[in-house]
Amino acid sequence: MLQILPSSISNLIAAGEVVGRPASVVKELMENSIDAGAKNISVIVLDAGRTMIQVIDDGCGMSAEDAVLCFARHATSKIASAADLENISTFGFRGEALASIAAVAEVTLKTRRAEDELGYMVELSESQIVSQQAVSTPAGSNFSIRNIFYNVPARRKFLKSDNSELRNIIAEFTRIALTTPDIALQLTSNGKLLYGLRPVSNLKKRIHDIFGREIVKDLVDVHTETNVVRISGFIGRPEDARKSAGNQYFFINGRYFRSPYFHKAACKPYDKLIPEGYTPSYFIYLETGYDKVDVNIHPSKTEAKFEDGSLIFDILMASVRESLGKNSFVPSIDFDTAGAPEIPSFYPSRKYDFTAPPKIDYDPLFNPFEAGSSFEQERGDAAHSDIPIITPSKSYGRMFEDDSFNIQVNLLQIQKKYIITPVKSGIMVINIARAKERILYERYLEQIVEEQPLTQQSLFPQTIKLSSDDYLTVISELDKVAGLGFDIRDFGNNSIVVYGLPIDFSAEENAVKESIDTLIHSLKEEDVLTDNKAKYAADLAKQAARNSQKTMSSNEAQMLVDQLFACRESSITPDGRKCMSIITTEELDKKL
Repeated sequence: MLQILPSSISNLIAAGEVVGRPASVVKELMENSIDAGAKNISVIVLDAGRTMIQVIDDGCGMSAEDAVLCFARHATSKIASAADLENISTFGFRGEALASIAAVAEVTLKTRRAEDELGYMVELSESQIVSQQAVSTPAGSNFSIRNIFYNVPARRKFLKSDNSELRNIIAEFTRIALTTPDIALQLTSNGKLLYGLRPVSNLKKRIHDIFGREIVKDLVDVHTETNVVRISGFIGRPEDARKSAGNQYFFINGRYFRSPYFHKAACKPYDKLIPEGYTPSYFIYLETGYDKVDVNIHPSKTEAKFEDGSLIFDILMASVRESLGKNSFVPSIDFDTAGAPEIPSFYPSRKYDFTAPPKIDYDPLFNPFEAGSSFEQERGDAAHSDIPIITPSKSYGRMFEDDSFNIQVNLLQIQKKYIITPVKSGIMVINIARAKERILYERYLEQIVEEQPLTQQSLFPQTIKLSSDDYLTVISELDKVAGLGFDIRDFGNNSIVVYGLPIDFSAEENAVKESIDTLIHSLKEEDVLTDNKAKYAADLAKQAARNSQKTMSSNEAQMLVDQLFACRESSITPDGRKCMSIITTEELDKKL
């Protein structure tokens, strides 16, 4: 039997589409403040918004009548007819935000227009007005939202940890800040100021104030104007690409939106410029006619539908490619000095004697592939197989630098990429980076599973400045991070100090930053370190292998081969790529 739901229940259902978490409240209230013409907006949260969210602005304020009416569903001053939906230039327009918030929280509003002597206060609970009266209050609006989801226990129970919810609030705050450089914004959490953003004259200064100097110096301009769309903003240099996606922003007519489709257009020009799995930073602002885009296709207004979507895709991709071409990222050649020898600089007051290089005796007739010294004979022919079988041994410490290993096998290194050795059926080619990745993967996985990490301490600890989001991600999981082999300590002011890294990680500055980025990426993935330890071990191994490319000595190369064949699975990397390949004599005969 059909029945009409009472307003108390229908309001709760509707609120679920608009208010998904405390961050949704922050977004809606800040957008209302911007629409009200505010030049100063302050956001205060307690317990990541569970206890209280307060948004104070100096906008136009409301009259007593509007202060009461604004909480009614679909009450809006921005749409008068259906035609207005084709020219939406404000953030809010449907009149659902305040009604939805009042349905799931206790709300107090204090507001005053500049021309009024007294303001007005309204208190609500479960969408019902509890009290209303004239009060003395500054011009603008002051919304106080307390005990979110107090009347919907199931929704409140499924809120995540305070750090997780605070990261979502910071994300919404940041997106709005990136579209309003001329507005002063503050975000305070539990009495601690997280952001105090001054009004600035351009977007690059706002990006600097939010993300810091490190990211700004690696940004280049992107700018294109057509009769379809105007594109402006900034893209990151290829070397600044990160494992963790976090600095990718699209805006349409000053409004943030998500678009996996346009994300492909922004990233495709970076093909072959950045490693697989890495994402470049970008802050891209699109401007088009309001009647050419629909921002009303999702309750949270974070998606947009374009009339000329495929054409904008092509224009965006060409614009990014043009910017990458204009800002060459390879060293320029000085033809006046090209080919000139490098001359060391000496102090003129000191004398240095020239020391001739030592002479090396060698036999030009020596053939490393001569019969009688083949790989099988040195290693033993196990069951007539081309791949020798080595008894696994549990050994910790530096894996590729043991000079005490003196067994000699015919190994030939090619450009720090491959090791070639003869086998019965031809020659075996081993990919050095992939071999290291397989060895390190099994080592790291064993340490993570057994909770016995090995950490190599750094002689010179590095201080790294992070965004508030990344900083909270690391600080909230310091115990878990220590269990992975990282020695990281809180330095305050969104900074951490790295005292140690997992064994065989590079301590070079850029490599450490890249390692921390990979760590943050994994921490942000839902339960990756609990439910998918193998994936995290694979990420660690790939990171360490990429940062350890160097010429190996014969002993180190031999040790690498030994440890590869001691692995449980030596033929492929954790993600299925081949570590080695055998080129048979028949294949060689066809080529020669």
